[in-house]
Amino acid sequence: MKDMQMALFSVVFVFIYFNIHLRSCFLSLVGVSLILFSFPLTQVIVQGVFQVTYFGTLQIVVIYIVLGIAADDIFVFVDAWKQSEHMNPEILDDDHKRMSYTWKRAARAMAVTSSTTSVAFFANVFSPIMPIKVFGIFAAVIVPLNYLLVVMFFPSACIFYDRKIAPCFKCCSCFDRKRKGQNAQGDKEG
Repeated sequence: MKDMQMALFSVVFVFIYFNIHLRSCFLSLVGVSLILFSFPLTQVIVQGVFQVTYFGTLQIVVIYIVLGIAADDIFVFVDAWKQSEHMNPEILDDDHKRMSYTWKRAARAMAVTSSTTSVAFFANVFSPIMPIKVFGIFAAVIVPLNYLLVVMFFPSACIFYDRKIAPCFKCCSCFDRKRKGQNAQGDKEG
């Protein structure tokens, strides 16, 4: 029970950190939901495809791993989305072109890190110790599955947020514009 409380605390901490970094409760909620949704999907794949019915305490430890990896993927994606605002002026007015640029840039970087991590965990399949073997399979499946969830659903969430939610909170965007204006003036003076 104490381990479950620590896992829950970790999820709440990541949600709070998402809020601080992303400045959006909506994107934070989508990110944490994608992370949590990857667990039942992984269990279905592990039991259905790999025919592994054992579920031990090591699989619960995967929550810490996937929280870190998925959070990194989401940060990479959001940073690429934000950087796309300052790229070629041709893509600024078209969300589809901007998202295409973002997706190509972020998905490639996230795929490399997720695939290498997954292969490293899959190496545990060769362990003679059954709980470690099952942990390796579970972790090797959840990492690329979470990657797929992020690249499939998070782009829509970013566009929806920019189009529908962000305009409703103009005070936050005004603050960002003022800060950008101050940085631009500071750069001209320096």
